[in-house]
Amino acid sequence: MSKFTPRIPAPAPHGNNKKETPKSTPVTINKAPPLPPLPAKSKKEINTISKYFHPKKNSVEITNHSSKLNPGKSYAQASKPSINTSEVLKIKETFPSLNTQKIEQVNNIVNGLNKAKPRIKMTTKGPSRKHIIISMSNDNIVSFMKNSSTHVANINRSLCNVKTDVLVDYIRSDNAGISVVVNKIAQQSDISIIDNYIKNSNDINSLQVEDACLPMSKSYLKIIGIPYHPYSDNRQAKLSSDDIQNILKQNHIFDNISLASKPRVIKVSPKSDMALVWIDIWDVQSGKNAKMLINRCFNVGNFIATIRGANMNPGVPLCKNCWKWGHATMSCRIQGARCVKCNGPHKSEHHREFGWCCKANNKINPPRLETKRGKPCPHTFKCSNCKGDHQADSVQCPFWRHRFNREWHVKKYTEIHENRLKSLCSSVNTIPN
Repeated sequence: MSKFTPRIPAPAPHGNNKKETPKSTPVTINKAPPLPPLPAKSKKEINTISKYFHPKKNSVEITNHSSKLNPGKSYAQASKPSINTSEVLKIKETFPSLNTQKIEQVNNIVNGLNKAKPRIKMTTKGPSRKHIIISMSNDNIVSFMKNSSTHVANINRSLCNVKTDVLVDYIRSDNAGISVVVNKIAQQSDISIIDNYIKNSNDINSLQVEDACLPMSKSYLKIIGIPYHPYSDNRQAKLSSDDIQNILKQNHIFDNISLASKPRVIKVSPKSDMALVWIDIWDVQSGKNAKMLINRCFNVGNFIATIRGANMNPGVPLCKNCWKWGHATMSCRIQGARCVKCNGPHKSEHHREFGWCCKANNKINPPRLETKRGKPCPHTFKCSNCKGDHQADSVQCPFWRHRFNREWHVKKYTEIHENRLKSLCSSVNTIPN
């Protein structure tokens, strides 16, 4: 134990009185012993709520994290406790089998904490801007693609002559025309060089070729507040898509807007006299044109119409390679290609040469004769999806009629796979031992 001896100062002398001052005597004071260390908390003493939630972070980290996650919260909202310990413990005692996520959901329901309203996805992401689209007839497509490698070399030579960095990688075809894929986003001067070369090519008819353009995305909007019967004196007349197009052309806010398809007009409800108009416009991937139109108003007779954003519903895609619904052509996994007419292992344009229905077969009853060369296929086509008497991309197919109903497609393909498994199992069971 440490000791220390304080020094007591001597009193000052008064006058000339010389008296002997008593000598200072040392005083010893015992220093208090240090407090014993606090015992560590046992696991039972730890707050039980830590079993179900993450440990708390520092106040600085919490404030920074909350400001990043919820930048729009006010100070009063951020200062309120998000989790009440007693309520969470009650929920855990009442429902011991619930996990952390379910407990939080129940707590939010009890306290009336609703999730944020989901944002409207109104713009589809179109093809890359590195594609240059040129629409042309089917005959031009077939004749031009025969010498596609030569055309790529000639176009690149023309681009190098003007000292541009844009070069053509390859050319691909589709139902509407051809797409020239370049290494960089082409400028208007590069597009004009490619356009002039294709139109001046000897393989195609330039009168059936449209101007080259870059691809665009598509935005979906709706117009509310329009009467379904625009003429008050004639209740039989209904609002049509042509009427909507004329109205939009007369309004200045649609001057630089191009419609991607005809407007669609429906009633708000069966007994309502108001209409709901759906319009699709060409846009960029950021949705610039749609953002300029949303919440804008314009006059339709005595009524004021308002433009709102609408959730995009491009529908279920149809693969142009295997002609199955549910995936895009670029995502197809089969090695070759399928025919849209007979589902044979060949391209649709080669159906006449490789189609089984046009070849002779003497083993069937009655025997099938070979179709003469130069004549189109006279046989009935077979859909690979519904097994109907039409092409796989026909508008008569039930898959086409339900192209905007993804649940219907999933249910239908599930039934097809189950029937296929049943037929395989029955064929295996019938094999003799």
